[in-house]
Amino acid sequence: MNLTIRGDERLCIVGENGSGKSTFIKLLSRLYFPTEGEILLDGVNINEYDYREYQNMFSAAFQDFEKFYLPLSKNIALDKDVDEAKLDNVCERIGLTDFVRKLPHGYDSAIDKWIDEDGVNPSGGELQRISIARAVYSDRDIYILDEPTAALDPNAEYEIYTQFHNIITDKCAVLITHRLSAVQLADKVAVFQDGHVEEYGTHDELYARKGVYTEMFDKQAEFYRQ
Repeated sequence: MNLTIRGDERLCIVGENGSGKSTFIKLLSRLYFPTEGEILLDGVNINEYDYREYQNMFSAAFQDFEKFYLPLSKNIALDKDVDEAKLDNVCERIGLTDFVRKLPHGYDSAIDKWIDEDGVNPSGGELQRISIARAVYSDRDIYILDEPTAALDPNAEYEIYTQFHNIITDKCAVLITHRLSAVQLADKVAVFQDGHVEEYGTHDELYARKGVYTEMFDKQAEFYRQ
């Protein structure tokens, strides 16, 4: 594949399971290393950048994420020094404010009861929102969302993607999703198939082609209508 992503662009990647979407993300973030070809950042092979400095450019929320046996504030900030005004803003935008208000100790409430008996066990959807809040709070140059909303219903998922779209103005974002309700928020869409880019363009361009993307989109639209 040969794909260019601008620094202020939102790219949505769609495709069937096993088409290479998550592998692409892991290559992009240097969790995997390419055996052929190269990935360039501003024309420089990414392997020539300091590994830690390169990874610090990314804010990521993956489908497989971790919860930490720490207070909620540190679960999101991942830092001993927490900017509470920033935390409030992020939680409001990601839809966590009501959850925080119900906690016995607010942001100081422990996640899980393993260390603190007064700790809370968030639902799967709440944990996914915490994971996305973590990515937004870190505020890096490149955002990666690899199906982080799988436990949310379609309406909640679309709400979060819309909020996320408004948060990351003038930044790069790469979004992987199986549900196509969010693709219209992206600047470009790449359809992956068998490890290559089968189709690439805007939502309107791809839908007009009546190819793989159109078939995927129409199948999902029919499912929701039923």
